[in-house]
Amino acid sequence: MSSRDTSRPVGTVAVWGTFDLDNFGDHLFPRVTEQEITRRLDGWRVRPFSPFGAEHPCRMDGGFIAEALGDWSPVRVEQLAESADLTLIGGGEIVHFQDELLAGAYHTTPQVLAGRAPSRFFVDGLGDYEKDHPVVWNAVGVPFVPDAEKAGMIKDAVSRREYTAVRDELSLERLRACGVEGEVALVPDLGFLLDRLVTPEVLDERLRYLKFMGWFPNDRPAMIVQANRSAVHQVAGIAKVLDWALDEGIVGDIVLMETGPCHGDDLFADALQQKLPTRTVYRLPGGQPPEDILAAIRGSAGVVAMSFHANIAAFVYGKPWVVLDLSDQSKLRALAETMGHPDQRGTDEDTLANAIRAAFGREPDPERLRGLQARVDAHFDRIAELAMRSWQERGGDAAARIADLTRQNTLLRQANQQLRKRQIAERRVLVDRVEETRDELDQLSARWNAAVDEINNRYQHDSKELQALQNTKLIRWSQPLRSVYGRIRRSGS
Repeated sequence: MSSRDTSRPVGTVAVWGTFDLDNFGDHLFPRVTEQEITRRLDGWRVRPFSPFGAEHPCRMDGGFIAEALGDWSPVRVEQLAESADLTLIGGGEIVHFQDELLAGAYHTTPQVLAGRAPSRFFVDGLGDYEKDHPVVWNAVGVPFVPDAEKAGMIKDAVSRREYTAVRDELSLERLRACGVEGEVALVPDLGFLLDRLVTPEVLDERLRYLKFMGWFPNDRPAMIVQANRSAVHQVAGIAKVLDWALDEGIVGDIVLMETGPCHGDDLFADALQQKLPTRTVYRLPGGQPPEDILAAIRGSAGVVAMSFHANIAAFVYGKPWVVLDLSDQSKLRALAETMGHPDQRGTDEDTLANAIRAAFGREPDPERLRGLQARVDAHFDRIAELAMRSWQERGGDAAARIADLTRQNTLLRQANQQLRKRQIAERRVLVDRVEETRDELDQLSARWNAAVDEINNRYQHDSKELQALQNTKLIRWSQPLRSVYGRIRRSGS
């Protein structure tokens, strides 16, 4: 497709990230992005790209599979530049250069990952092609400040972009440390729009499924607990705090959840379950799609989790949340501050107990949620404006788009009229059938009543005859003889 194609009635937004990993948060970003883009730009395409895409299948994708970015090369960058009108990078903490950290999650070697060079894609974007193709960091996190050379690459990337968004103050501070001086938007994580992603009816159905499978309590409140392999050596202390919480009646049962199989959540769940031998503990298997995880969180009494997005989901659904931050991660500290309650972050046994007590004693904060969502909405409004302008500058024809929408509207009206005609015809057939069935039921009811009357009449007639027979002299006078005869027969048998 030429970047100057003048016949395109709709545009395309590409979104890049690590959407091919078994990690809850990574599978939310492309879904939320697609939902918000298509709400604003009707009919547009959203194409997710990841380092390996379908080459690295994962259990949690739920059928939403990203295309592969492939190995970095100038030719590949040109292809990606021509495949869309605007490119979004993120969310998540992907603005860094330590690709080797992803090797274990992708089950490959650092050498193979170096060829893919995801950090170069995520930081440098489309390079010189960004003159005609906007690239936007989609509320990303910056986990640390790189060395001077890499910091210069970050500074150059931001300087050539009209709009850049990071998700917290710490990420902004790190950009400033890299020398970034221009305007940078502070946009809360995309996960704060999770309540729009799956309807309550679907979540209710998924929760019924989890209960049916025996993975979630049927009639008792549940506290969801999650962490990864980094917390295995601290399970004894965590179990002690959870025992206290259960003894205090804060919650009913524990549900162990795995939101990041690629981070070793199963190892933590195994270790913690062994430390709670006297408690009723449920286990949600790893690899469940986002819908099941969201259903469990929405149906729970609260969440104690290391997972960034499990805590966000609990906040969005109005559930108590406790950030389990035993390694003092800056992103989790920033998250607790963003959601308004830094004291609901546990860094050791004492602070964890206090965090649980505080979280389960507070009411939800819908006003704060609405404020965060408004900021994310403003971010997507800006993206939609950039995408529309880029599409028009690259040859997109607004008049052709209007004509195409008019044609679609006409076809929809025609289809609706045909549907109404069919529904009217089907309704007539249904009414006729109902009337026939009603007549059949009336006839069956009449026959039934007649049969019942006949049985009752016969019973009354036979009862009268039996009574008359029992009142005859022969029956009355022979009664003693018949009784004696009956006893003789019984004794003989």
